[in-house]
Amino acid sequence: MIQLTRYSLPAHLAKPLRMAVVADLHGEDHTKLLSLLQAEHPDLILIPGDLMEDHQLADPTFPCYRFLRECAALAPTYYSLGNHEIGCYHSENPFRHPTPTPLSKEIRECIAATGAVLLDDAFVQNGELCICGVTSGIKGKVSEPNRALLEKFSKQQGFRLLLCHHPEYYVPYIKDKTIDLTVCGHAHGGQWRVFGRGVYAPGQGIFPKYTSGVVDSRCVISRGLGNHTHIPRFFNRRELVIIDCGFSST
Repeated sequence: MIQLTRYSLPAHLAKPLRMAVVADLHGEDHTKLLSLLQAEHPDLILIPGDLMEDHQLADPTFPCYRFLRECAALAPTYYSLGNHEIGCYHSENPFRHPTPTPLSKEIRECIAATGAVLLDDAFVQNGELCICGVTSGIKGKVSEPNRALLEKFSKQQGFRLLLCHHPEYYVPYIKDKTIDLTVCGHAHGGQWRVFGRGVYAPGQGIFPKYTSGVVDSRCVISRGLGNHTHIPRFFNRRELVIIDCGFSST
């Protein structure tokens, strides 16, 4: 069962904005999820990585491509890449698999054909919004985002909205930047939640700090919608996050 989690955040925007965060679907069935999205009438749909695996990306008939088309028909949809799209798997040894070459032209064309916007270490302007997607930075034993991109993005005009798969990037790389809102996934809520805390998250270890909720009113972390491991979720329901950004006082 999917839990609907709502957050209301202040924002300097001309009009209120509703965003749906679809994190870590991992190629699983999206029928119920689409019904929830349709009922929420979001202004934007944000997919901060791990929508599907790298081998699924290479198959244009895979159902997640249909899901992207359905999302794009519902609202402007932005998609950034997590560690599973780039071929790094935490279910095995995350450092055993080197990061592959950038997505092929054919895969990019398949994503573009759905109407969704792929943000692979890139940003675009949408009215008063500037929306950026930073790609998972796992490269061998190193995991960090594209710092030059974040610096350049933070200097753009408008409301700066960042899709960043890894919540552990927020404090060292994003917090001190003039980025208005960051949405993340990856941690799966810590997989098991005990007394409101996650038990383990890749990149953060035991009892991680950033697995769910809102940090500094500027970073929203989704517990995700799928499960790619054999370890069941415990007190940790899958969630669709809805963020309502309204007017804030000046």
